[in-house]
Amino acid sequence: MSPVALFDKSFLQSLSVDESVWFDRFFTPNISPLFYVETLADLDKEVSRGRTAEQVVGNIAEKSPQLSGAPNVHHSDLLLANLMGQPISMSNRPIVAGGRPVQSEGKKGVNFDISPEAKAFNRWQDGEYLKIEREFARIWRANIKSMTFESSAIYAQKLGIDISLCKNMQDAYTVASQIVTSSAKPYDLISFIVQSLGIPRKYHQKLVQRYQISGFPALSYYAPYAAHVIKVEVFFHICISRGFISADRPSNKIDIAYLHYLPFCNVFISGDKLHRSTAQYFLAKNQRFVWAAELKEDLNKLNDHYLKLPEETKDRGVISFASKPPTDGKFLTAELWDILGIRWRDEKVDNIAPLSEEANDKLFQHIKGFTDAPTLPADQIDPYEELDSLSIQRSIRRKRGSWYQVPRSLKDS
Repeated sequence: MSPVALFDKSFLQSLSVDESVWFDRFFTPNISPLFYVETLADLDKEVSRGRTAEQVVGNIAEKSPQLSGAPNVHHSDLLLANLMGQPISMSNRPIVAGGRPVQSEGKKGVNFDISPEAKAFNRWQDGEYLKIEREFARIWRANIKSMTFESSAIYAQKLGIDISLCKNMQDAYTVASQIVTSSAKPYDLISFIVQSLGIPRKYHQKLVQRYQISGFPALSYYAPYAAHVIKVEVFFHICISRGFISADRPSNKIDIAYLHYLPFCNVFISGDKLHRSTAQYFLAKNQRFVWAAELKEDLNKLNDHYLKLPEETKDRGVISFASKPPTDGKFLTAELWDILGIRWRDEKVDNIAPLSEEANDKLFQHIKGFTDAPTLPADQIDPYEELDSLSIQRSIRRKRGSWYQVPRSLKDS
């Protein structure tokens, strides 16, 4: 188990390919949908300046996580589900969609196919881009440029907030927290939610009716994840109104949205000054904000550390010889593992012993039985039944930068 790491695009861009290998190995990246959006947005912007699509997106696609991590479900989908009564786990783990319930040899499991986002990045690494992706990038850039914040003060006023009393970001956070822990002005709160988050009109009446039937409890009790998102949004609009955050940068609206994914990570890595000044208010005691340049430096130190290994060890692949960070030397990555609260430093086994060819083939056939199995019909699915297997398909390049990610001798199949 490694720390779940939420990161922004600028961090991944700053890494060398070798450094990205170690980020992928020693962290479980939570890939926010905003990361893909920003990457596509840059595609349109930079190509208009004369760069090729391969130069813009191919480079960052090469550094994108392959060994671990997963794309998180979009925060607006999670918020809506939470408001409609579905519990959302906020236990520092990514929320992943797309699992297929299957059965193989009498045992039940869930199989996660390769995500559409991962497939897109595989294409981008090979210089292949779909027309729909280019069009999306163009539209997204236009939407960002058109964003304005004139309504921020109006939102605050409707919620009963006297923004003149907010002298700094701490005051803004305190007021935002009071909004989601209070049961006052429930209709104005619902109005703020549907307008600020752009919830489709077809859900408006259902949301109001369900909240009304529940007796209008505090949002933090009624829908905890929705309360987190709204707290970030109220905080943001107060800060915009008071000038603590610039209203002249439409992209700030995108940047602040990264905070919606904090409940699904252990560490948040960014080189954005807005993130450094705001994330501290929303992180729990068992979470940490990490400045991107500091982790990049540490990943480079790790790379130098492992480059000293003999070639026969390197040929086993990083997945085999580096199951955890080194305990000797002072590494930031190791300190971040400590926040998990597990005694990983005391473990006797440092490396994963390579499987025999026979064991490897047997494991492959077992996994293949689940991944190739058809999806179970709805009447055969018991949501409370304990599963025998969970498989996540990944597309992993044998070698990235200087490193074999999997054993050099591993079969292509």
